[in-house]
Amino acid sequence: MPRFTTSRIPTSLFVIGLFTTIFTIIDAFTTSTFSRILRGRRTRSISNIIYSTPFDLDLYDGGSDFDESSNPFQPGDDDTSPPLAQDPSTKLVLGINKYSHDTTLCAANAETGEVLFALSKERITRKKHDGGNTAELVELCLDQLDLDLDSVVKVVMNNHHHRILPFIEANPNHMEWEEGLGINGGQEDGYSDEYNLMTCVQDKIEMSHHLAHAYSAAAQCPFDEGMIVVMDGMGETFRTMKRAEEMNDETYVSDFTLWRENDYEIQFVPTDINEKAKYTYFDWREAESVYTFKKKQNQLVVKPIFKRFTQENTPPTLYNHGFENMDSLGAVYSRASSHIFGDWNACGKVMGLAPWRGHVWNTDDSKQLTSEMPDDPILNGKVYNEMTIDKTSMMGPPFISRTDPDMFDDEGNMIRSKKYDFDDDDFKEIDLGPGETGDDKEDDKEEKITKQLPLNVAIDAIGLASRIQADLESVGMDFVKHFKEQTGQTNLCLVGGVALNSVLNGRLSRELGFKHTFIPPYPGDDGIAVGCCAYGLYGRGNKTNDQSAPMLWNEPLSPYLGPLYSEVDISEAISWAEPWLDVTPVRNETDRIDLIVKEIASSGVVALYTGRSELGPRALGHRSILADPRKKGLVRFINEFVKKRESFRPFAPSALAEEASDWFDLGEYALDNNNNVSPYMSITAQVKKSKQKLIPAVTHVDGSSRLQTVTIQSEPFYHQLISAFYKATGVPMVLNTSFNTLKSEPIVETPRNAIRSFLSSMGSIQMLVMGDYVIKRKEANVRKLLGEKGTSGMLSAPLFPVRAGAANYKSTFSASGSPDDMADTKTFVQIPDGRPMHNEMDGGWFELIDDFEGQLLGLCDGTSSVNDMIGYYSAMSGDDEQEKQDEEKKNEQFTEEDQLLVENILRRLIRLYDSTMISW
Repeated sequence: MPRFTTSRIPTSLFVIGLFTTIFTIIDAFTTSTFSRILRGRRTRSISNIIYSTPFDLDLYDGGSDFDESSNPFQPGDDDTSPPLAQDPSTKLVLGINKYSHDTTLCAANAETGEVLFALSKERITRKKHDGGNTAELVELCLDQLDLDLDSVVKVVMNNHHHRILPFIEANPNHMEWEEGLGINGGQEDGYSDEYNLMTCVQDKIEMSHHLAHAYSAAAQCPFDEGMIVVMDGMGETFRTMKRAEEMNDETYVSDFTLWRENDYEIQFVPTDINEKAKYTYFDWREAESVYTFKKKQNQLVVKPIFKRFTQENTPPTLYNHGFENMDSLGAVYSRASSHIFGDWNACGKVMGLAPWRGHVWNTDDSKQLTSEMPDDPILNGKVYNEMTIDKTSMMGPPFISRTDPDMFDDEGNMIRSKKYDFDDDDFKEIDLGPGETGDDKEDDKEEKITKQLPLNVAIDAIGLASRIQADLESVGMDFVKHFKEQTGQTNLCLVGGVALNSVLNGRLSRELGFKHTFIPPYPGDDGIAVGCCAYGLYGRGNKTNDQSAPMLWNEPLSPYLGPLYSEVDISEAISWAEPWLDVTPVRNETDRIDLIVKEIASSGVVALYTGRSELGPRALGHRSILADPRKKGLVRFINEFVKKRESFRPFAPSALAEEASDWFDLGEYALDNNNNVSPYMSITAQVKKSKQKLIPAVTHVDGSSRLQTVTIQSEPFYHQLISAFYKATGVPMVLNTSFNTLKSEPIVETPRNAIRSFLSSMGSIQMLVMGDYVIKRKEANVRKLLGEKGTSGMLSAPLFPVRAGAANYKSTFSASGSPDDMADTKTFVQIPDGRPMHNEMDGGWFELIDDFEGQLLGLCDGTSSVNDMIGYYSAMSGDDEQEKQDEEKKNEQFTEEDQLLVENILRRLIRLYDSTMISW
């Protein structure tokens, strides 16, 4: 690499005729080098910017007829009430899942039963599945509703690891002590905060885990009676439930409470759980449960009929409470997730990996690769009788820790670091990624169709994934079928973590003869808060016919229950990142949809941010990334460049419910449900063979698809968008994946989250539609940076690059044992305050190309132009005054060395701009 600090450029060139000379270079640079720098950068202009942003309102030439009130960035009236503000007299019931993973809150009007707000903590903290206290959630909820803690009249909560009221919150002074030492729950701010403790609320109770799951479905399902099946990882401990029942603890309700008060008959597995729990080293936990329920007027009666417990086989003080060693259906499946991916909560990846079994890859040396399922089952037997579990295939070194020979070349260099980065090799249908045109097309095509064959470890992982998935389906189907026959129920509710397995859900709904199946959008532990809230509203239905209870929910709750961000919130977020954004207000909804459809149909990727966020792990059209389901190449493109994840993973379609049966095999079950069989993306179905080639981007390798069915009643805007795409293309669906582009982050929540995620996609998302704004990434304008030549021939003043904020630098180096080897030095910079792409999860450290780039960033203080920078580096390269004079006499044209310096300065400034480190 050239030594940029020793380039020899005559200083006189920057004193005499500087601007004219620079523009001679830039004219040539624009047509050659500059085009290479920007290769692959795509711009699709949709219209001119109608309004300037607040940062440059003074540039808006409105003329004498300018109506300031039409400017969308003008603040509205003086009403500062939040959009979700309630009457001050409103009283709230709060349901809370706290201190465990997936801390979540659900708030309802105590008198009417209307759910007003629900949100998981991960959306605020940006830590996926975040747990701990609820101080931030409660405060945000009350701020959104414009209420205070005095409005809360009842709190129902769950923490399935241990009790809350007697063990934690009974002693706030001790909580403060823990907080002062930074131990236990006190490691996190807010632990002893009043918004977490809510000591002013007198009516507080705890609820057992599976019962909360059951209430989350029974209270809102669209039928009056049915069966609830809870299949989970781990729930409440037996001893906790038993002790509370024996002590007649009024602050705790569980299946045993209902059993005692109503003389219900419950089948337990093991049948002698009472005796076993006395003598085992550790406790037993809920594994699978079955309930029946009935609604009548404002009464909801939930009846437990079956409960299997699984033993804590290792000390619960170990990693993840010893969860990976338990024997529930969810825990065993999760162990496969840990074995393959090193993450107990990556079960969705296991489900997506399993269908690759049997697929055949053709290698370059005319061999074939395929994966077979292991012969010996992991799960076997009857959930309701006797289960045998063989974890032999998940013992020894986990797959995630393997380092196989095929990851290296013949010289020992690692050539494949990603263990599960593969897709099929059917390249006949792979098209170019978004926007590649012109001379670069062939090069891009060659890069796009490089084969991604599975490594040996991936072949083995596919076999294990297919084994555990097949076992789960076999055992789960038998379990649910047994209790359908025993209870005679024709309506089914599915909850618990296993109910996120859409493949099993699809089979249960289609193959067992249920008339209706309901799976809430949050069957996992985020739904616990909804169940707790439902019990707070309707839980006395098991005791008496309480006439004071609000009317039951008569239809499923909207999944869109998060905060509602105002126009001011959105415009503030846009202003925050204004130097890097092209913003077009499009107030007309039809026009906005037309722009989205045109972008998607031309192979673009669009991020959609609208309204309130979804509760649950699925993006359902309010925080979604959308693309064309007809373009197979988009699967690899979105996985690799947008989501930055394994390329084997499939994508889901959002389909018009009224058209779904023409494209998917939904069975007779769909007829009784108006084709709206999967409104929350909960069910996988087979794409009809005649349609699979038409929608390859949402058809998995086995022909399946985890679909979302969309109705005009449930989501009018999203339905209208898909309908417009259908009209334009003949395909009644769009590819839909969650809007998050940063590793380990959950779905975006705030407008700033959305803009940060959009910019962090580095142009792979072409358009962000947020509220009424159509947003694109602003290209680095080098001509304005250097001083643009106008039509009159006059040069405008050059712009001065400025850092996004105060910068922190750090350097790391590594060296081999040989003293002759050069140390490998890397320099990083972070700008915590001011840089829109700063990612707190990884410290926001941005790796610089070299020291030269770091020096340039240091010069970007708003006082130095590019010309100043060029002059600075050229002056550093001169040896003595005589040499400068000799060089000045030679000629006044740039040499190749001069060109190289200009080019490398501009390259780095553009890179820093694209990474939101600087602006101009």
